[in-house]
Amino acid sequence: MLRSWLLSVAPLFWLGCGNDLGYDRTQDPGVDAASPHGGGLPCDVQTFLSDHCQGCHASQPVNGAPMSLMTYEDLTAKNGGGAMIVQRVLARIQSPTGRMPPLPAASATAAEISMFQAWVTADTPSGECTAGMGPFDSPPVCTSQMTWNGGDQGSPRMHPGRACITCHMTSEEAPQLTIGGTVYPTGHEPNDCNGATPATVEVTDANGGVTSLPVNAAGNFLTTAPIAFPIHVSVVANGKRRSMGGSPPTGNCNSCHTQDGANMAPGRIVLP
Repeated sequence: MLRSWLLSVAPLFWLGCGNDLGYDRTQDPGVDAASPHGGGLPCDVQTFLSDHCQGCHASQPVNGAPMSLMTYEDLTAKNGGGAMIVQRVLARIQSPTGRMPPLPAASATAAEISMFQAWVTADTPSGECTAGMGPFDSPPVCTSQMTWNGGDQGSPRMHPGRACITCHMTSEEAPQLTIGGTVYPTGHEPNDCNGATPATVEVTDANGGVTSLPVNAAGNFLTTAPIAFPIHVSVVANGKRRSMGGSPPTGNCNSCHTQDGANMAPGRIVLP
């Protein structure tokens, strides 16, 4: 008989888990009164930055990134040499050497670079990316209409949505996970509701190594492999990417990505 992997314990809450909205379409980044530029980013430009830049160039840059590329003001500011930051971004993504994003991240496509170049050439017109409802705007719902009913019977598909590492730490027989969490199609799904699949969670460690974690039939992803922190996390599915805008302090993802969100997380980890 399989013995329990998980015990019912009070969850631990970790401070500073960060916000992985990718971007907030209701956010007002403000306008620099000394600049002729101001407003928001067009949707195609925002998607490009989210897919290829903002994983490191977050509000609080990580992995050695020198500046944030989250807002219109970030892009239209000037560096010490008088060049607009967006011009430097374009030069780096076009560079055959020292390109951005750096390996092992995938390069931007020719179509994406052409779009971004056209925006820069047109003097970076602002836009308002307001199309559609965001993943955190909907009420709580179990989208899959399927729930875990196996109790504490050991399985990689068990208890989607619950804080995996918190529970595994209390059992000598449970695998000692370094990363564990659940991906959902919407932002406020209840515990034990099966999440989204197929998808992959990419974890970039402090040394630049990338660990790809497949999302299983319950939406869960996990690993026991050693991971060097700080880390950067992205969810990849259907050719799209959603990157966390900061570095989480632990791999106990669902301790912050609860149904309602905790410690600055807006809710669940969601598909891009």
